[in-house]
Amino acid sequence: MPRYPAHGKYQFSWLGDVLYLEFFGAWNIEAFAAFKRDLKRFVEKSSPPRWGRIADLRQWEGATPEATLAYAEFTVWYKTAGAVAHAQIYPSTLMQNVADKINRSIAQIGPVRQCASLEEALTWMKEFELETEEKK
Repeated sequence: MPRYPAHGKYQFSWLGDVLYLEFFGAWNIEAFAAFKRDLKRFVEKSSPPRWGRIADLRQWEGATPEATLAYAEFTVWYKTAGAVAHAQIYPSTLMQNVADKINRSIAQIGPVRQCASLEEALTWMKEFELETEEKK
């Protein structure tokens, strides 16, 4: 049973072989727990064997220290699930610094790039021979 209501929202979609994650609002540990559960189900149900990950954090407002640590520890799952490249889109350097612990964890599991836009991130994903067109 969650200790508090989940704060923070997310959305997942596939853009070809690229998992597009959108993060909204300020996150607590309960939001991270729901995200982790839903993300694993989503990827296990529909992922290609190798895929890229784009985290769009332009509408993210940060996370509690507990949620940040839990996400940093979770990042190894991406590699075991088939992710081969990671791009992150932040609204500012300040928000990128807020997520520094997570960024360091992602950098240990595969190539990572901080991008200014979704278009830049998708273009970079093509370097890994990943299809970047939306599946119909």
